[in-house]
Amino acid sequence: MMRSNNYSGPAIFTFLLLGLMLLSVQYVCLADPVALKATASSDGLRYGLPPQIERNGLRFASQQVPFNRPDVRYRILKEINYLLLDRRSRVFSWLSRADSLRPTMAPILKSYNIPPEFLYLAAIESNYNGRALSSAGAFGYWQFIRSTALCGPKGCPDYDWKRVINNWKDERADLVKSTHSAARYLAWLNRVKKVSLNGRPDRDGFHDWFLTAASYNAGPTRVIQRLNAYGTTNYWDTPLPPETEKYVPRWIALGIISSNRDFFGLKIKSGTPTSFDTLEHVKLSKDLSFADIARMLNTTPRVIWSLNSQIPFEKAVFPARNSGVIIKHTIHVPKGTGKKFLAQLNARGFKRK
Repeated sequence: MMRSNNYSGPAIFTFLLLGLMLLSVQYVCLADPVALKATASSDGLRYGLPPQIERNGLRFASQQVPFNRPDVRYRILKEINYLLLDRRSRVFSWLSRADSLRPTMAPILKSYNIPPEFLYLAAIESNYNGRALSSAGAFGYWQFIRSTALCGPKGCPDYDWKRVINNWKDERADLVKSTHSAARYLAWLNRVKKVSLNGRPDRDGFHDWFLTAASYNAGPTRVIQRLNAYGTTNYWDTPLPPETEKYVPRWIALGIISSNRDFFGLKIKSGTPTSFDTLEHVKLSKDLSFADIARMLNTTPRVIWSLNSQIPFEKAVFPARNSGVIIKHTIHVPKGTGKKFLAQLNARGFKRK
């Protein structure tokens, strides 16, 4: 049967609608500079590397990233695309939090000569959440497992990362103290930890920040075992557990994204810088609740809760004693309220003389 060339009204309407949709897609692609950049990647991925990295390469954590190697280039680009396509909202949150926490965390890292890019490792570890708890029992901003947080290094007091964990507080969740611990642990891995590689003299530390980061994730023993098993000397040549295979490229990818926000079309609304007064060695005559502190400082218990994540949320109190022993507390309060807080403690009979 021959087909008629006469089209019905609904068919014409559908045809016109499809045409308009195609035109709108073309317009978006032409009008959106991010879309143009996204389609410019020659690696088969939506997002490519920023032009300055293509031209000049990249030093990350004081080491050259070998983008001339196709396998390294692909691993990092894959993580850039994963973060921007599958975890885009999380990246917005990470970068906003990184901007807020940098004034507190960056000086601590610098004091131990840890490259500033390690700030982004805490994003991957905990989403910058002091109360984050993994299925393996890792806890806090830097995800220390309990046994590591309690042991510390032998004969290296300058690198002692031990933290207090008991029935009323867990210092792995304290932003300042846990960052000191992470910096000491990273410095120990990189400079002090005995590294024994087959056929080579033992050395003190990995002296390689990519291997150090991998060891932070997988443990130094496992990394050393893999280096020996494959006869390799660097991160990029060493097959590691699947999580660690992604860990360092994802860390580098997040750093690249953060440093090239305009290129990737990210407009991050930075939060207020996290700042607070810290009072050390405070002895109490009676238990001090978050609600008590909030009343003294005309703020909310939630603000005090957010600053003192070392205290379990179900307790929300600084106890005066633990097993009959007087406690010396570290208490964080909003910036500029430290003197007022001490005066209020005295006036209300909370401070032990």
